[in-house]
Amino acid sequence: MPTYEYECRACGQRFSEFFRTIRSAQESPTPPCPACHSADVERIVSSFAVHGPARADAQQVSAERADAAKRAAITPKEQIAKWRSGKK
Repeated sequence: MPTYEYECRACGQRFSEFFRTIRSAQESPTPPCPACHSADVERIVSSFAVHGPARADAQQVSAERADAAKRAAITPKEQIAKWRSGKK
């Protein structure tokens, strides 16, 4: 179920169009611009979003984040020793 992005050459409006299959997208005529209804549109390269690692388990991701936050909150022993001795 692809979504293609288009840009109107007449008014510059960008819009996206959803198709049920790739074949239907290839067989359908280019959709008109929703802003000015011009048929002078071109398909453009779409951007994409990355939401995280593929097939990542949500519980595993949150556990890893909590562990990283816990490790970041721990002050190293060397730093505590410097504070106790009054050195900076």
